[in-house]
Amino acid sequence: MRQVRLKPVPALIVMALASLAIPAFSKSRQSKDHPNDLTVPVPSFSIAVRLSETAQLQLQKMHETILVIAYFDGDALPGQGQYNAPFRDVYLGSDQKLVDSQNMTIFDTTKISQSGWNRLANKDYFLTINIVSARHASKNNLLWCGVPEDRLSTFQGKTTEVSCDLINDHNPPQSIQGSALKSIGNSPK
Repeated sequence: MRQVRLKPVPALIVMALASLAIPAFSKSRQSKDHPNDLTVPVPSFSIAVRLSETAQLQLQKMHETILVIAYFDGDALPGQGQYNAPFRDVYLGSDQKLVDSQNMTIFDTTKISQSGWNRLANKDYFLTINIVSARHASKNNLLWCGVPEDRLSTFQGKTTEVSCDLINDHNPPQSIQGSALKSIGNSPK
């Protein structure tokens, strides 16, 4: 029996052939939470973080930054939900951004899972905001902040102010104890 000896194939040719076999999804249209899913853009909104004086001084002293995390979820059509604790039955994804020098951030390029969006009973899904210290200077979160949570239409096109204090302060400001959601106007462009 005759043996056939294969010649080595250059790595670039192998990589080029492999890339043809991968589905042609555009990375810009994929969700980081659902990498094999197309996405739906989230209408823009802004978050302004209002730090107490002690929190502002401590973060400046440590050269620490602030991270704003947005979570998106909603209620499912009948038979379309699945258990996603701590989220609602349809988890759509999340996005996170660092605040700028004025302690603001704009969510204007966020996308959510299209397959999740298709399973929603109400397309005005929920948005939950979580604000933490970015853990560049400290391994622990240093902030105690309000946690705004409501339907997207409450945030859409607006700037929402969230009050924060240091987590180790025992008496958070009255604004944190009360409603955490306060619209302060239209979102900057």
